[in-house]
Amino acid sequence: MANREGKKETERRGPDKAFARRFSIGIVLKLVVVIISLVFFISLLGYVLYNNVYDLIVQELGKNAVDLATSVSRFIEEDVESFVALASVTDYENEEFDTEYYERMQQVFQDIRESTGVSFIFAEKMLSSEEIAYIFDGEPSDSGLFSPIGSVDQMGELELRVFKEGIAEATGVVDWQDWGKFVTGYCPITADSGEVVGLAGVDFSIEYIGTLLNRVRIFVIITFATIILLSVIPACKMLRDRAIALNIDFMTGLHNRRYFEFVLKSCVSHARKSNKPLSLMILDVDMLKVINDRHGHSIGDAVLKSVSERIRSSTRNTDICCRIGGDEFAVILPNAGTDKAEIVGKRILESSSVADVVKEGDSEVALNETLSIGVAEFTSDMKLQDLKEAADSAMYDAKSKGRNTMAVSKPS
Repeated sequence: MANREGKKETERRGPDKAFARRFSIGIVLKLVVVIISLVFFISLLGYVLYNNVYDLIVQELGKNAVDLATSVSRFIEEDVESFVALASVTDYENEEFDTEYYERMQQVFQDIRESTGVSFIFAEKMLSSEEIAYIFDGEPSDSGLFSPIGSVDQMGELELRVFKEGIAEATGVVDWQDWGKFVTGYCPITADSGEVVGLAGVDFSIEYIGTLLNRVRIFVIITFATIILLSVIPACKMLRDRAIALNIDFMTGLHNRRYFEFVLKSCVSHARKSNKPLSLMILDVDMLKVINDRHGHSIGDAVLKSVSERIRSSTRNTDICCRIGGDEFAVILPNAGTDKAEIVGKRILESSSVADVVKEGDSEVALNETLSIGVAEFTSDMKLQDLKEAADSAMYDAKSKGRNTMAVSKPS
């Protein structure tokens, strides 16, 4: 009897252990299936994300390349006669040309390349529908990639279209036979007559894109569950940092016109909704052309840097200081009516009343860098353009009063 009961107990435990083993195997198999499904799903998401990030980076780089090329083109157009004269030379080895202008612009191009991190930055002229010649190149002259003035290269299809239509455009990823794979932005350089006399070009190397995508791959492999967040955040941050760098005027360190237009639109929208005051200040450097003509553009550049520093140090932390033209600056003053704006304007004028000593070769030049300032306050019946025109008109009123003063636009 006891043996039969023991046998039954053994038989009962046997099936329990078998069931436990089958249950454990089932759980493991289900877990493996879930993990494989999760890995497949996340890998699929990673693949889609990888391609989307690639397209996003190419698109954003193209936009940034065009924006920077546009800034460079506008800078060249401030003295377009010198560029036209340089581009009209046919034999740079045997004919004379303005070497001082060429060397100064070469240094500017190198400074832009170093400060923005672009792969190449250049200006060119058209030789024919199939060839171009380089005028300026941001590469150091001792670099093996440097293109001396007059160097001939092949004309691209989009490049030719920009020459003919005069509209800035960006390429996708293009594999140049002699240079490699790049995303390039082109902007026309136009003479006063409206004729396209050259192009400004900016290249971003495909290696820059590859660096970002390698980080995305690492996130996909190591952190399956958080791949989307961990890949998008650093990519967006790097693009954001790049956008910030391209929103800064490279000469003065202030925000540029692109940033000014964007922020002013946002500030006007906020002021309209919140009913809080907003003022705009337009500042123009008095007699800068005379300074350039008398002392040279290097002294004029030093004056612009000095003026920008005085504007920055005289404004509030919440004010947005921008350089919007060759000798024109703007300050956006959130939460400030004309009373507060006038206080800021007086501080700027007082700081500009002290003569600034600028080096000219071995000698020093004392210059009074005066400003004409126009101030306008936003009202609910104004459009964005109305505010800009009011501040600009007030600035011209200040000039008509003898310069080195401030005028405030009165509501109509």
